[in-house]
Amino acid sequence: MKTAPFPIIDGQIHQPTPPLPVDDSLSGAAKLLINVEIAREAMDSVGVDAALVVAALSYIDACVARYPGRFIGVETFSATATELATAVERARDDARLVAGRLLVTDFRTTELSPNFTSGGMDAGFAAAERVGLPLFLSTHGQAAAMRALIERHPKLTVIIDHLGVSQHPVSPARDDPWDRLDGLLALADLPNVHVKLCGIPLLSREAYPFADTWPNLHRVIAAFGPDRLLWASDYTRLRLAEAGGPTRNRGCLYSESRDMLLHAAEIDETAKAAIFGGTLTRILNWTPPSV
Repeated sequence: MKTAPFPIIDGQIHQPTPPLPVDDSLSGAAKLLINVEIAREAMDSVGVDAALVVAALSYIDACVARYPGRFIGVETFSATATELATAVERARDDARLVAGRLLVTDFRTTELSPNFTSGGMDAGFAAAERVGLPLFLSTHGQAAAMRALIERHPKLTVIIDHLGVSQHPVSPARDDPWDRLDGLLALADLPNVHVKLCGIPLLSREAYPFADTWPNLHRVIAAFGPDRLLWASDYTRLRLAEAGGPTRNRGCLYSESRDMLLHAAEIDETAKAAIFGGTLTRILNWTPPSV
């Protein structure tokens, strides 16, 4: 289903699972393939051409092996110090991967990770810059704390996850979900910093098309420009939002995450083409064969 005059690439999906458990007699490989097909079918249903898979390497492998033109992986690193540097170097040579990801905060508390504050991730930043592996940073509202390390590595491509703010679920709900946006905007002068427009419906207190998000989205667009922004649905997390919950919207639809930007009069077609795939293919040096 073609929905736009340009490719639509989802910058973040995790591994989906069936709503009810599948037969326990199935092998682990079979269960992985079921989950691959769930992701592929979801993408087909809403007109998404390709996606970055942020998941365990086993699932990334299953996705890329079955649909090499539609999926590519982002590895989330858990190692620190020299082991992290080694993992980054290995990932750069892995054809299943196009980037790495560092959890610089604890999503449960939104506080900086001790591995980050102790310098345990510094070697990973250095290795990523050296070998040319882009890094996604999951900051949960602590984007401003990334400045010193990013400044030391000006040739490293950095993408700040989730608009740099804390989002529920899975992090604790905040009275104002945009209250830490200024920390992200403070990084806009660093040309190697990019922003993932991810989970936007969860930052709204309104129904689709989530019009109350646009004042802050305009601030982000003005600061970074469309060529440094990329869209991501994170639709498996959006499904966790309690329908009609008191502080956030219902379980949001995959299509709503896409359509609120795709059909918005707030931005022009050139900006949309960048946000929905142009930025991603350029900074990650990956153009899916499917598009």
